[in-house]
Formats: sequence, C-alpha cells, structure tokens
Amino acid sequence: MTSTSGREPEHGPAARATATPEITTTMCAACGSQVSGLNGRYACGVCGWVNNWAEGHTVLPRAEDDADAPSP
Repeated sequence: MTSTSGREPEHGPAARATATPEITTTMCAACGSQVSGLNGRYACGVCGWVNNWAEGHTVLPRAEDDADAPSP
C-alpha cells in the first residue's frame, strides 16, 4: 500500500520510535487505587501491583532497537 506522497508507510523501529506514548488510566487490580501509565502498562505506587507487559496497547521495542543498549 502506498501513501498519497508516493512513499511506503513507515513500519518497524523508526515508526515505533517516533510515536508519542499515550497516558492511560485504570483502577489497580489489587487495591483499587487509580493508576496511570503509558500505553496500558501500569504499576501501582500504593500496593506495588504491576500489570503484565503483554496487556499494553502497543508492541514493545526489541532489544536490538535500543540505541543505548550496551554491546554484547
């Protein structure tokens, strides 16, 4: 699929890196406190509950996509 500018749509690490994270809010599954997070990933500051990384709204970047990662 080609965009109206004639370029292919961006996919992969470059597209993920330029996306602005969305601030989302939910209720803590353990204590009921209101918690906010980025892209559906939460950590409760009251009781320490953390939701599973796979419950987020976006794909997490791969280690190979991290420009600051130490070399092996």
